[in-house]
Amino acid sequence: MNSSSEGSGLHRREFLALGSAGLATLCFGGAAQAQSLVTAEATPRLMPVGYLEGSEQVPNLRRLSARIRRPRMAAEVRSNEPDYRVVPADFVPLGDTNLIGRPLRVTIHGLYPPGGIAPKRRAELPLAIDLDVLFPSPDPMSPDPIRFFAWSFRQRPGWNPSPPVSFVYPLDWEAMPELEMRVVSPKGRSAMTFRTRFTFDDETGFPRLLRGAYVLGTSPNAWRNEVALSDLGPDTPAWLASVLLSMDMEPEEA
Repeated sequence: MNSSSEGSGLHRREFLALGSAGLATLCFGGAAQAQSLVTAEATPRLMPVGYLEGSEQVPNLRRLSARIRRPRMAAEVRSNEPDYRVVPADFVPLGDTNLIGRPLRVTIHGLYPPGGIAPKRRAELPLAIDLDVLFPSPDPMSPDPIRFFAWSFRQRPGWNPSPPVSFVYPLDWEAMPELEMRVVSPKGRSAMTFRTRFTFDDETGFPRLLRGAYVLGTSPNAWRNEVALSDLGPDTPAWLASVLLSMDMEPEEA
């Protein structure tokens, strides 16, 4: 299988994204037809990114509070935490340049919010999600970014999200975090690729880099407007299904 898939240009991740229907197409219809199932859009779209306003005050972003992880608690439980809101991350005025000087700790927590990925929504959810982080190349002779396959999700043959992952990004004025996410439609007949780059400035369409939590939308219309976390209950629509990610300054070594 490795030799035939590589020779046809069908990459491992694309093969995994096909699921059982795509496997049958590959076996009986040929690799070219199978490839077409997951490459419907060649040009990446701007990734819809929401920023969790107030999360910059969370003490430990690697272990988010239950009030963030289970948003309905924001409406049902009294606490000292703020009533968080998700705002479009490209609407935030400016990023926090105080993050420069130490490596950036990036944590991918997983699918979010719970109401949008509940079992009753699964027929409407993507079949596959692949989130990659593009690292700057340390070799000036090979300037292309280095792709890190950071996190993935599959619905077939069973519900299978990657576990949370945390890593350090070498943040610098010339090296800002860049993400690419590939999303296969619920029926597996098309795919979209989203891409974004974080910035400190007011660049149109790009999320501002701050300490805090972000939601990476899997649908083009996700997080285009402000949403209170307390409103993300059991009836949250599937098109708001996202990947929850946080950014923090790496602590100094003792």
